[in-house]
Amino acid sequence: MVAFVSDDVEELHEIFSDPQTHTIGGGPFRDIQQTRAWITRRLISHRDLGLCWYALRERSTQRLVGNCGVFAGRTGITEPEIGYEIRYDSQRRGYATEAATAVISECARAGLRRVWATVRPANTASLHVLNRTGMILDHHDEDEKGTLLYLSRVP
Repeated sequence: MVAFVSDDVEELHEIFSDPQTHTIGGGPFRDIQQTRAWITRRLISHRDLGLCWYALRERSTQRLVGNCGVFAGRTGITEPEIGYEIRYDSQRRGYATEAATAVISECARAGLRRVWATVRPANTASLHVLNRTGMILDHHDEDEKGTLLYLSRVP
């Protein structure tokens, strides 16, 4: 895993503009400027807060297959939220579990007290990944989109 850089924008935009892959937030990005802004926010977060976001690449081809990292999110900087997204045609190969496990280990080395994840109950694939990384359900909340599960783990 390597931190994102500005030059990753075109390859990442392939993932973010794919409606089968980018189903979170407002859905797929329509403009490459959205992806450029996303990378810029992650670079600033890394510089200012120490929270890193990684490009996930296949070892043999170096093709970008996804991303994973931590962000301040709904739970704040002292107990960041983990996130990941894997290219649709590369899902179900263990990339998300491998990356999330590595990021959680990095959080432990950094001395973070707890790592959170939020996920919708219908996102069974993500729930499976989170369970495999040792995350457990802490509580749930309701928002404009419905139920949101909060899982956590002490690294």
